[in-house]
Amino acid sequence: MSKIEPVDISFFSPFNEEACTLCGECFHRCPIMELPLKESIEEMKRLIAGKPTKKVLKLCQSCFSCNLYCPENANPAGLIQQRWNEQYKKEGLRKRGRFYMTFHPQYPNFRSYVMERLPPKTKDLVAQWADLSPLKGDTLTYPGCNIITYAELTQTSIFKDLEIRGRLEYCCGETLFRTGYKDELFQVTKRLNNWFNTLKPKHLLVLCTAGTNVFKNVLPHYGLTYKFESIKSYIQFIWEQIEDGSIVIKHQLDMTVTIQDSCYSKMFGDEYMDLPRKILSAIGVKVVEIKASREDMRCCGIGCGFSMEAAYHPFQIRAATVRNFKEFRETKADAICVYCAGCLATFTIAEKLYMRNVKVFHILELIQMAIGEKPMSKKAKKKRANTFFWGIVKKQFPITLSKKKFKIADLPENPPPYGDAY
Repeated sequence: MSKIEPVDISFFSPFNEEACTLCGECFHRCPIMELPLKESIEEMKRLIAGKPTKKVLKLCQSCFSCNLYCPENANPAGLIQQRWNEQYKKEGLRKRGRFYMTFHPQYPNFRSYVMERLPPKTKDLVAQWADLSPLKGDTLTYPGCNIITYAELTQTSIFKDLEIRGRLEYCCGETLFRTGYKDELFQVTKRLNNWFNTLKPKHLLVLCTAGTNVFKNVLPHYGLTYKFESIKSYIQFIWEQIEDGSIVIKHQLDMTVTIQDSCYSKMFGDEYMDLPRKILSAIGVKVVEIKASREDMRCCGIGCGFSMEAAYHPFQIRAATVRNFKEFRETKADAICVYCAGCLATFTIAEKLYMRNVKVFHILELIQMAIGEKPMSKKAKKKRANTFFWGIVKKQFPITLSKKKFKIADLPENPPPYGDAY
């Protein structure tokens, strides 16, 4: 049985200026910026001095790869987060960024826009997940805010015995962590503590890698006091089920895919990053790697919106995603495989604008095909992508160029009852 250990918590510690030797490796090897060594050193000097940078604070996608590249474990990502946080506290975030804040109903956002327009059957499903009564079993299966918008992915026999609970209001706060909004993250953990103490789970099974990392490595250092006996990613869960024969592979898929790795997979090391590849191999899928994979992966594109300057600018996010698409196409693989529903949303939205035929599958869809089940239909996925797209067009585009700014309001520890929120 696989046992995946998280990275040492020092990986997320503040920047250690004394350890930094100004070698420049962090931004030189960065898969996003790839700065010349001399320029990388100058950018780090500016960061340390608290001066505006020419590129780093604008272009960083907060994927934490630079922490892996640093030979002295100085944690350069922590310095970027610190500078973003200082800038946010001083200036606030551009108004267009509000559409990406997952604090519904406090901030109607791109996810809540989709939730309000889900098919009736899917709406009923996510309404069941919002149940606040104590669990029947001892394991809470946490969907995360991205899976909630693609709830159909969970409709497989693999998850038939799991108790899935979640709402957008119980987002783990992953983007707040990556953008450096620490005060708001403390407020999120208070909300989560209350929720967990209501449901009373002993174990946590998380349907995304990001959430697994945040619950294991991050939130305990931001006030999460609720203690789980175990926290496991669904990728680990599925591989264990394949290994012990609980998941029976009926069809070998005989196809090639290239993988978009989750930004957080690198933080669990090679053994974890091997798991989706082992799963795909077990169902007959050959993986064709791109250069920017595993610890060198680039964010799917949404991370391009994390900087204070970008403030979730839709055109910048699209440009970052298209850069990935171009490299994926060079592999000539049959499709792109993701194991993060956030990557699925980003790619299916961008696919609409890319104007080229790109097939994108969540790993759960491919597994369903291999075990003889029908995954979410292509038509339903396309419609969901259209809903995401039109939400951005109708709600975010009109304020994209606005110079007005805002700061996130205090979050109530107990969000309003579910009711007709979606």
